[in-house]
Amino acid sequence: MTTDSLRTARSTPPPATRTRSPLPTALLLAAVGFVTLLTEVLPAGVLPAMAADLGVSESIAGQSVAVFALGCIVAAIPLSRALAKLDRRTVVLLALIVSALANAGTAVAPELLTHLATRFVAGLVAGVVWAMLPGYTRGFTTPERFGSTLGVVLSGATLGFALGVPAGAVLGEEFGWRAVFGIVAATTALLGVLAVVVAPRVAGSARGRSTRMGAALRIPAVVTILVALAVCIIGQNIAYTYLAPVLSSRGTPVPLGVLLATFGVASVVGTLGAGRLANLRLGMTILTAALLGTVGLAVVAWDPPVVVLLTAAAGWGLAFGAYSVLFQVAIARVAGNAADAAQSALVTVWNCSIATGGAVGGIILGTWGPALLLPAAAALTVVAIPLCAVIARAIRRG
Repeated sequence: MTTDSLRTARSTPPPATRTRSPLPTALLLAAVGFVTLLTEVLPAGVLPAMAADLGVSESIAGQSVAVFALGCIVAAIPLSRALAKLDRRTVVLLALIVSALANAGTAVAPELLTHLATRFVAGLVAGVVWAMLPGYTRGFTTPERFGSTLGVVLSGATLGFALGVPAGAVLGEEFGWRAVFGIVAATTALLGVLAVVVAPRVAGSARGRSTRMGAALRIPAVVTILVALAVCIIGQNIAYTYLAPVLSSRGTPVPLGVLLATFGVASVVGTLGAGRLANLRLGMTILTAALLGTVGLAVVAWDPPVVVLLTAAAGWGLAFGAYSVLFQVAIARVAGNAADAAQSALVTVWNCSIATGGAVGGIILGTWGPALLLPAAAALTVVAIPLCAVIARAIRRG
């Protein structure tokens, strides 16, 4: 037996790994996703205090989120390839260690440049985490359980997105923004300890076709999924990022917090539900989510009565929560041996789309005012419907 085969044998999980319940590992990875997403959005909840402490304007301090996203975009493909041979538990442990150190650095950073440097490092870690989670999940569960297990894993990120800003605001007022980042650092370190106990070893992939981006991008269905994802997430972030000025300009009687809470709770339900439905009718579920998200966003844009508005926001949230699971399961299914590279591309497209949505929304708001924001977002998501129909057909054909 060669040295490489011995290494593979040691890093490949025993058959029992796939027969035991995947739930403990899935919940651990959900917690990893939660703290990773919480780390990304936390500055928005403590922005005024953070800006004052660092001695900069709020617009400058807000670049803390942009720098994190930049790190995530930069890391997803090259670092995922560099770490491809390591077993997945080792990658999780490394990510948690570096993330804990980065958050601790953010908590004590004396000025803006140091603060931004620690945020960039945290973003690098996030890029690796998002690219790795679907492949790791495939390794410790059976194909029949993959969709539902991935739904549990990704629900942590959805919960972090829904709760990150309000949680940061509440904790920041109580303890100060630096203490909040310290709490996140300590929580991340604790998850590292739990990972040693709970997380199974799952072999990485040898460098080859599975880690070459060109192999993934030559598959038409992969490209279609990436384009559909970009359209959905750009439209989503044009609307979500600028809901506050839209509601303010309308004089909507529903408080922003109530609307966001409705959206957030529905997103978590959508993530968990999509995981189960992905195992049954993946193509039809993707198409249904695109339709539901577009209709929900269009109704919110129409400024309907309160009950209809909250119902539409819930439908929009259900679709958004489902996207993270459905597109990742779909791309893993159609990419074959290029699945790891395709997942890295998906993470990059997702984060670029978040940044693009915020930028485009800002241009629309500054040029034409808030009235055009939601109609423009809804019109963009309409494009996703025929693309998702093509994806559904590709999945049916296998």
